Amino acid sequence: MNMTRLFILSFMLISGPADAVVPRRIVSMNLCADQMVLQLAAPDTVVSVSFLTADPEESPVAHLTEGLNLNAGQAEEVVALDPDLIVTGRYTTTAAKILLRSLDYPVIEVDVPLTFAAVRATYLALGAALGRTSQAEQLLDTLDRRFAALDRRVGGSRFGSMLILDANGFTVGRPSLVDQVLSRIGLINIAVQLDVGDFGQVTMEAVLIAKPDHLVRMAYRTNAPSLANLTLSHPALVKYLGTKETISVPQSWLNCGGPYLASAAEKVLDAIEVRQQASEQ
Repeated sequence: MNMTRLFILSFMLISGPADAVVPRRIVSMNLCADQMVLQLAAPDTVVSVSFLTADPEESPVAHLTEGLNLNAGQAEEVVALDPDLIVTGRYTTTAAKILLRSLDYPVIEVDVPLTFAAVRATYLALGAALGRTSQAEQLLDTLDRRFAALDRRVGGSRFGSMLILDANGFTVGRPSLVDQVLSRIGLINIAVQLDVGDFGQVTMEAVLIAKPDHLVRMAYRTNAPSLANLTLSHPALVKYLGTKETISVPQSWLNCGGPYLASAAEKVLDAIEVRQQASEQ
């Protein structure tokens, strides 16, 4: 059973017809689910989200968590908040989900979408569960319009190859939202050619042999020193890049889907257009 069908069936079992019940005390227990809930829920209906969502490095909607209870994904702390809807993720602690369901709390599970189609299905299903279908449709319409504007800017042009390169050589292949976003703005994801799935590692030798035209970094706690980050300052990579810099995009923009996908695409395309203009001078 695929993610979208599972989510919709879970919602139907809990709530009946779409928008029949509007929850008033919502607890979310997963980073990506938190972001979707905060974007869609009616004002003053969210009582708690996970502590990660209050961290700006983890979440682009950290500013929306002010005044909320922050949970660590434990069933006991959720029960104390007396929710009428609990939103979890695939990787939310299984024991917590089982316990909450055994206590007859309405629990729905949101998976991380890996495609634009899955983003749409997930937001619409969650919007229905929250009694906020029109808000989900408006959010998706705005996202569509932003990507349509990007399509016009790209105009069918191709901007060469690219590779996500992060600490310890981690990269993103296919299927993934990152791949779909960067393909949408005229880039070829070399990680796919290197047989990387949605997430994997590449060696420095593979990077240098592939010779990507652009390196994109999903920036995360860049001021925190670590051995893992030394990959990005490898002498051979520095020599290969020369005067070119990696294009940096906040990791939190690309992790969970939604409006910040367009923000990431816009930032990468802006950087590429600046490079093109500089090379033409």
